[in-house]
This record gives sequence, C-alpha cells and structure tokens, in this order.
Amino acid sequence: MEISQDEAYLMHEDHVCSQLFLSVINTQKNLIVLLHNNEPILFNQAFIDFNNTPSVKHFLREFGSLPNRFVPHDSYFHIGKASNPHNWTTDLMELPEIDRIISMLNYRIEPHAFSVSALTPSDGYTIVTFTDISQDLIKRIMIENDVSIDKESGAYDKEYFVHTSKSFQEAALFNKKLIAITMIELMSSDSEAEHYLHDFSFSVKSNIRQSDMLVRWGKKTFLLAYLVDSSENALNFSRKLLTVMREEPFQNLKTLSMRLGTTVQTQNEDISSIISRATSALQQTLNSQITLL
Repeated sequence: MEISQDEAYLMHEDHVCSQLFLSVINTQKNLIVLLHNNEPILFNQAFIDFNNTPSVKHFLREFGSLPNRFVPHDSYFHIGKASNPHNWTTDLMELPEIDRIISMLNYRIEPHAFSVSALTPSDGYTIVTFTDISQDLIKRIMIENDVSIDKESGAYDKEYFVHTSKSFQEAALFNKKLIAITMIELMSSDSEAEHYLHDFSFSVKSNIRQSDMLVRWGKKTFLLAYLVDSSENALNFSRKLLTVMREEPFQNLKTLSMRLGTTVQTQNEDISSIISRATSALQQTLNSQITLL
C-alpha cells in the first residue's frame, strides 16, 4: 500500500502533527501506541519508560514487532492466539472485554498485566491503549483462590497484603495522604492469643474505615494500614483504637494486654520501609502503650 505524503509526515516523530499527538498522550499514565498498518510509529512517554526504549526504531531493533513483547501464557492473549499475527488487534478486539488482557515484562523483568483497547480513528491508523491492571488482577486471583483472608483471625492474609500493597501506595498518592502503619502485638501466651483472635480482629474492623486494612502479620502480631494527614492524626487514631476495641461488646478483651507501634510515611518512602520503622517502634513499646517512631 502506498503511503500518502501526509501519512509519511505523521510517521516522523519530529513532525508537528506527531508532536501535537504526543503532547496529548504523554499526559496519560496508560501505555499508548500509535500503529500505522499494524506497525508502531509512535509511543507515549509511559510506554517508553516501561520498556526503557528511547524511540520506535530502538524498540523495533531490540524486540521486533510489538506482540513479541506479550508473554506467551495461556492466561493472557498473545500472538499465538491470533489467526492473523500481522492483524492481531482485530483478533484481540473480537474477544470479550474480560479476555482482552496481555502480560508484558518491564525493563526490570517485572511482570505486569494490561487490559488492552484498540481504536481505529482513521483508515490504517490504530491507537492501542494498555491499562495496567496488575494489582486488580492479583486481587481477583487471590480472592478467587480464597487466600485473601487469614482463616484463624478473619484479618487479611499477609501474603495478600504484600502482593497488593502497591494499590495502597497509589491510593495515598491519589488522595494526597500519607500511609500510616500501626503494628499491634497481643502480649499473651500463644494459646490465649488464639482464643481471642477473632474477637480482636472483629473489634478492630468495627472501628476502622472500609479502606483501612487489618492484616495478620505474625502469630500474635497484626498490621493496620491506613491513610492520614499527619503523624499526630496517626497517634490519635492509635490511642482511640486502644480504648474502643475493649468497649462493648468486646469487654472480654480488657484482660488482653497489647502494645502498639505506629509510624507515618516520610516523603517518597515505600511501604516496606514504613513497616520496618513501625516494627522498630513496636519493639520499643511497653505493654498497653503506644510508641510513634
């Protein structure tokens, strides 16, 4: 097929039309690719950052065609499932929306899952958008596999929280809040702690927001993750929690000694570091007290 002069211009990244188009798609966090006759001609910045490839030419030289980046796993769409590999977007969009999912590895060899949409606004041109659903997919898979809840306590399972903690960090950024972590340790024998696990978890969950997460972190240790505006708010929240969780109808918990260690996210601190500091705060705390670190 011959390419018109206008189309030839658009295929050059320095052309004004390309720059205008890029200025729009570069504002998007989704990965976006412009295809011409099923070949990539423009990437937005998110796609470039994901693959660590500075240009289309570099990408094609490194990987070949775009579908070569799709992980060939039966759980996802990949080039082996396309009846016409060159026209894979057509086959993809004929699938039910729930099945339009591909997996790619980023430049750090970390797997991500993407929901894919393809739009053809002009003959020969296709805009492909990759929306990262890795966290949602992990949640769905773990819930379907019934591993999100710790059976003994009714709190979230530690593995589930670790796998989905990125969503918590994204929620903090979106809401312009800080992540607070309160570690709670039941100061009792193992057998006594086991006796109170469900009542303890239920009392805490009855006094926190739906967006907060109570996690069974160890045999007698729980992690509570929530969003706050300041360290003072986190400390006040922990103090209140230490009181209300022993009120009606949970008076039986009055005999249960516990200690709390609380910390609040510093600028750009990842959640594993916050947890580490909260654990240190807990270790410095005496029975039935709270330490903020």
